[in-house]
Amino acid sequence: MKTILSALLLSTCALAAAAQPPGDTAAPPPLLAPLSAGELVPLPALDPAVPSPAAFLGHSLGARFTRSADLRAYLAALDAASPKVSVEEYGESWLGRPLMLAAVSSPENIARLDEIRRERAALADPSRLSAAEREALAERLPAVVWLAYGVHGDEASSPEAAMAAAYVLAAARDGAVAGALDRVVVLIDPSSNPDGRERYVSDYQERRGAEPSPDPAAAEHHPPWPGGRGNHYLFDLNRDWAWGTQPETRARLAAVAAWQPQVYVDLHEMSASETYFFPPSAEPVNPLIDPRVVRWLETFGRGNAAAFDRLGWIYFKAESYDLFYPGYADSYLSFRGAVGMTYEMAGGGRAGLALERPDGSVLTLADRAARHLVASLATVATAAADATRLLRDFVDARAAAAAGPGDLYLWPAAAAEAGALAD
Repeated sequence: MKTILSALLLSTCALAAAAQPPGDTAAPPPLLAPLSAGELVPLPALDPAVPSPAAFLGHSLGARFTRSADLRAYLAALDAASPKVSVEEYGESWLGRPLMLAAVSSPENIARLDEIRRERAALADPSRLSAAEREALAERLPAVVWLAYGVHGDEASSPEAAMAAAYVLAAARDGAVAGALDRVVVLIDPSSNPDGRERYVSDYQERRGAEPSPDPAAAEHHPPWPGGRGNHYLFDLNRDWAWGTQPETRARLAAVAAWQPQVYVDLHEMSASETYFFPPSAEPVNPLIDPRVVRWLETFGRGNAAAFDRLGWIYFKAESYDLFYPGYADSYLSFRGAVGMTYEMAGGGRAGLALERPDGSVLTLADRAARHLVASLATVATAAADATRLLRDFVDARAAAAAGPGDLYLWPAAAAEAGALAD
């Protein structure tokens, strides 16, 4: 795991150079805008033939907010440019905005992506498989890591990080990174709540001045009701997983059932005065979650901590964020046998592009996106380092749940809950 982490996070390459448009000799903007404390985020060597989001958009990530249509256009350009990327639409929001899923893996895995997805259907009910068949699946299939960004639309840094993560994984030239993508398929859900995000970004653009102000009293840090947290009908999509009342959730439940991910990470923002949270989770952890899942939280926590320690970034764990209620993404996926996790970056719905905090430091959009990027890459590296064991534990947890005693709950066939639980 150390080799992969080093390749992803400790390369001597600074913020990546990106492809230059034909005939353009000007240097493209760096991947990320300068961070407030002057940090550079070390990245692996990157293929200049793959367009970076900064080169495509014309500005470094973190310099401004990216509209949903531009985010989708960049992913389409990445798909066209790289054999490591395949982008599909898996649903749409209330307002008809597409819900996108970018699969990033080795060219060989991408070429047989439909086959991989079909083979994974057997993981849904491993009790039907012999021990030998289970082991063969764990040995043959890549693990799937689903990274979900922006389920709360006003927690606006993570969709910026989604573009950066997709680019770095697709463009990385390092052999260790290529080896990691042999063992995992990374699914990037770049904007889980595009209606809420567009509402937040539009409100912010209307209230800011010619330059962003870090003054907490500035109007840009006080968005009007209803804000961008919920979807178009103001429903909190991170409370809907067990119930499936919203079209975004129902589409996501179907995609999760089709892909059967071993790791699912929901990347959020919390109070601007905080630092960064990743698991292990706070107590209580629901006792019905398989112990195999709970043990992985420590493994992923150590991988993230190592990456943050090398950059001198502060974080905390085992506080505030539990793993209990199945309406949340992390808990819902954990009940399914996957390693469900919530990552939280300081910021929240009022941070804007730059915000002065009570201690006098300034928190920028680039600061927030950079930390989500590093956590995303560390998570992929940790999963790739022991992908076979991840698959074994997932299959065993699913089989144990099917074999154990359980309660029976009945819903009318037409109820939304019945459809949501059908997978």
